Amino acid sequence: MEFRDLTYDLSAADELLDQCIQAEQLAASPESAQAVVDCWLALEAAYDDWDTQCAICGVRYYQDFKAYEADYLASRSLSLQVYRACLMAVQALLASDYGTELAQAMGQELADSYRSAAVPTDRQIALSEEDNEQVADYWAALYGDYTYFYQGESWTLARLEDEADGLDAAAYLAIYSGLAQAKNQSAGATLLEMIPLRNQMAAACGYDTFPEYAYAETYGRDYTVADAQALHRLVKDYIVPVETAYLSYRYYDLDQTGLDRYAHADQEAKLDAVEPCMDQVSGELGELFRYMRKSHLCDIEASDTKLDVGFTVNLPSYHSAFLFDQPQGTYYDLKTVIHEFGHFSAFCLAPSDDFPVDVAEIHSQGLEMLFLPYAGELFGADGGTFACAQLSDLISAVVEGCLYDEFQIYLYSHPDLTLSEINQAFLELAQEYGYSPYPGLEYQWVDVSHTFESPLYYLSYATSALSALDLFLRSQEDYDAAVDTYLDLIAGSDGSGYRATVQAAGLSDVFQEESVAALAGALNEYLYTALYGLRDLAGHWALPEIGPLVSAGIMEGSGGAFQPDAPMSRAMLVTTLYRLVGEPKPTVKQPVFPDVPVWTWYSDAVAWAYESGLAEGTGGGFDPNGPLTRESMAVLLCRFSALLELDASGGSLSGFPDADSVSPWAADAVGWAVKAGVIRGADGRLNPSGGTSRAEAAAMLYRFLTLEG
Repeated sequence: MEFRDLTYDLSAADELLDQCIQAEQLAASPESAQAVVDCWLALEAAYDDWDTQCAICGVRYYQDFKAYEADYLASRSLSLQVYRACLMAVQALLASDYGTELAQAMGQELADSYRSAAVPTDRQIALSEEDNEQVADYWAALYGDYTYFYQGESWTLARLEDEADGLDAAAYLAIYSGLAQAKNQSAGATLLEMIPLRNQMAAACGYDTFPEYAYAETYGRDYTVADAQALHRLVKDYIVPVETAYLSYRYYDLDQTGLDRYAHADQEAKLDAVEPCMDQVSGELGELFRYMRKSHLCDIEASDTKLDVGFTVNLPSYHSAFLFDQPQGTYYDLKTVIHEFGHFSAFCLAPSDDFPVDVAEIHSQGLEMLFLPYAGELFGADGGTFACAQLSDLISAVVEGCLYDEFQIYLYSHPDLTLSEINQAFLELAQEYGYSPYPGLEYQWVDVSHTFESPLYYLSYATSALSALDLFLRSQEDYDAAVDTYLDLIAGSDGSGYRATVQAAGLSDVFQEESVAALAGALNEYLYTALYGLRDLAGHWALPEIGPLVSAGIMEGSGGAFQPDAPMSRAMLVTTLYRLVGEPKPTVKQPVFPDVPVWTWYSDAVAWAYESGLAEGTGGGFDPNGPLTRESMAVLLCRFSALLELDASGGSLSGFPDADSVSPWAADAVGWAVKAGVIRGADGRLNPSGGTSRAEAAAMLYRFLTLEG
């Protein structure tokens, strides 16, 4: 079978509808149990054939949406009618005199699902058809020709892309924001019509809200909207900080130009790059990859007529699939091939194509994670950069999945919002998920086609990404076992729900706080030990405090180590504080202390500290390499707090048995540090003259930087 030779014929719907009528006639007066079973089998085969015809039509539409729009909309409309007729026919066969024998032949679980399925009404079908038309309107709006006038010149998206390098940042953002707003106005108007329509669809099926309807009926989830809302909170608390740290490392510490290796590669070059690695992940997957290529079951070539999406569609008549992508000219194109082939594999290897979408996304994202050991083979010396990009993308999928799910739940819960209010709601929610505001951010949600075409789907990227990250972390301990887990998960992908399938595979329940917290902790440790190379932080108690400081460039390691247990010196601390204020050039004449030569790495920091009144020196010098006591660090942080015009007032030390051992010159500062929570004591004691390790200093500094108010 070669896909390029396949055609579709929408008149097949008429034949299938006639077949359904004949099945109902047979059910009214069945000849034998075998006749009933044979009739059902023929219906199943005909329905698979119709599904395949619709899939072929859909691929043609995404390859050239203007040329195939009419056929595509017709196929979607006919599918609703075909589904209803087939369901009614099978239910009639199950209610016939030989229904018991038919249920035994198809399996009791499948028979029960047929019996309990609600037959769509004329009203429901009409609403679905209207919804399909609005989705087509959205695609037309997304690819509309928009113009924005800036300083007397007319700009389009195409011109902005071509001439971006010649614009300063302010001009680029102004033009981008203006064009984004124009597109937002057009596409957003379609959404304003979709929201009440979809709420009507939910009500017609007996649901109070559209999100509840979509979760249960469209995506077959075995968790509720309330479960998802709890996950939103967990992701904000635990995963958003991890994403920030990974993105900081990726964009500030890595040169990403090497990721453009396949920017101009054609389809065959990309497939040639992926194939040998697929063999190393699994011989079975490698063989399937070659079958896909030989049968031309993919299209990843760039085309001006394609819609800007990537997907894999099931071809049930052939127990196969088709992989589609419109390449972007970035490393993401190779990532998409790997991702979508995970879907392709599942359609070919899973026992059923009835698996829920959350499981389907583990098929794809899990394969991405299993490819990380071969990043060097794909990108050479830039393999580490690709691996980091893959990981940060997957962590971002968790964050974005929850962001868009929470956003869409909000939309359908507030159906009277204006477009301006929707844009403002997205902007505020995006900031809760760690996005920094920039011109045009409030408009960009319209570029996520799922909001229009498959609302409430996006959470599947988050749940599955958490499971895929769990698989990745397990692969660090035993790669072969992780591959076996992945293949077993595909082999066990059936009609069971996401949570049930994940539990059967032995992966964590991502709706439990302890699971999300553990994943976040392990990902943080991987970032600082494997990517930053600070391997002496593995399992260290202060990693949650040290990590953010390293990511922000406030503290640094050296020679592949952070040396958390080494003493923190006075020079190290003032240099750290100097970085926090942007390293302003000191105006005081140097050297300010005889033991701080002008050529040292800390001379400017010490001069700034002296000039700012932060450091007065000791015994005629600064003693830069002297160990920092806990009370000395409290004094420096208290003065720094005052320098920033924050509260630096003291507090009581009466709760500590060694309060009298605090030096008089440090008492107020230590009192401030205790009141602010910067110093918490050790074993109930202050130990003011004790030394401060780099880890302890990091913990105190982190607490200072995260003070309320």
